[in-house]
Amino acid sequence: MKFRGLAAALVLLGLTSSAHAQDGPPGETIWLKGATHRLKARAYRSPASSDHPQLVVVLHGDSPFRNPSYQYLFARRAAASNVDVVAVGLLRPGYTDGDGETSDGERGRTTGDNYTKDVVADVATAVDELKALFAARSVVLVGHSGGAAIVGNVIGTTPNLADGAMLVSCPCDLPAFRRHMFWKQWAPFWLLPVDSLSPLALVDRVRPTTQVQLLVGSDDELTPPRFTQLYADMLKARGGNVSVTILPGQPHDILLEPPVFASLTAMLQKMEAR
Repeated sequence: MKFRGLAAALVLLGLTSSAHAQDGPPGETIWLKGATHRLKARAYRSPASSDHPQLVVVLHGDSPFRNPSYQYLFARRAAASNVDVVAVGLLRPGYTDGDGETSDGERGRTTGDNYTKDVVADVATAVDELKALFAARSVVLVGHSGGAAIVGNVIGTTPNLADGAMLVSCPCDLPAFRRHMFWKQWAPFWLLPVDSLSPLALVDRVRPTTQVQLLVGSDDELTPPRFTQLYADMLKARGGNVSVTILPGQPHDILLEPPVFASLTAMLQKMEAR
């Protein structure tokens, strides 16, 4: 079932809870230890799944104005539209979701300041827990916006954790992204120093065999395609397995768009063929 129009926009903005979205199998709430913080996750299984499914873990963006739940909806749809998959929406450290439940940790100012080593370690540890819990035969990480930056940092700091990564609307060059946002908003807090990691600075550590799929809207004013393309070019220069899709006429919030799900399915199938 496709998720269109106003309903998709409302879920993406966190105005409705994914718990009430009738779009696939019901989910299971799981609390993960993380490296230093307890994180909430919601898992969804394909209608037919084995004892060793493919695992998809999705991270939401910085969500400065709404409590994010669209990661659960993405996971729900991913499980419903693929075979032998467990898809998990992960609530990032310090965030409260649309159901009022909160992962431990610091949310930060949502200015690219919460992609720190501790946050990246929490996410990587949580993924490792999920990998063991579901005895997954392969792992794909999906991230939107700030979540994409964290995914990029995870595959850079723990290169053997995931077999594939989808970075959607990625601020992959963090310093350049923060300067861009300063000029866009004329807000001095974008110039405050941060301890965040930048995916662009970690390209040398990404495993060459990791499939990396990058998607961005051509009309994305927050994370313009140039940030995605630069990251892809640097990965390719180092022999990385990377591809880029620029969606014509699309803005920043594209995680729930059909081409993203189609790209995920293609990646999962390619892993199986390999």
